[in-house]
Amino acid sequence: MAPKFVFLSKNISIYNTILEKYLVGIVLSEKDSDVLVQFSCLEKPISLNKKNVHFFDPTKTGDAFDKKVCNVCCKLLDTSLFSKNQNGKNNRSVRRPSCDNCRKVIDGVSMSASEKNKWNKIKPNMEIFECPICRKKTIPGLTSKVVLDHDHKTGKGRAWICDSCNTGLGRFKDDIELLESAIQYLKKG
Repeated sequence: MAPKFVFLSKNISIYNTILEKYLVGIVLSEKDSDVLVQFSCLEKPISLNKKNVHFFDPTKTGDAFDKKVCNVCCKLLDTSLFSKNQNGKNNRSVRRPSCDNCRKVIDGVSMSASEKNKWNKIKPNMEIFECPICRKKTIPGLTSKVVLDHDHKTGKGRAWICDSCNTGLGRFKDDIELLESAIQYLKKG
């Protein structure tokens, strides 16, 4: 039997935490007027009155539907609140996995125009380039793309790096603890 999903119909305060309206959870059990729900932001499930939740079909969410679940805040939101990221098969619009509000936090502080200009003067192009992270050697402008990495807390540039390493840092949220956790995971083999 497929799991059932709900979202909160209003803000709820529990364990000194405010669970916000539209937060998605998995139904663990149901009885009469109550549901036992596990939310990813809580360590243990909570019992809620069914009046405080709405059931929904997760197979009817995503880019092709009116609603989509944010991969950061875990809320069921209007798909229009997710920026377009690219075009998929048959020119179908593909939107970012995180909502615009969460993207603002993820993106952090942008680089200033003067900071970008300073770094653009030393951008590698049509020359041998070695990524300072993965050490891969390429020829930017011919065989690969380089990206100006920056500190998302300060907006200051750090270095030109390969596109793959930039994506990797972004996936780990530029978080040293997450990267160290990944290293420990890899060491376990």
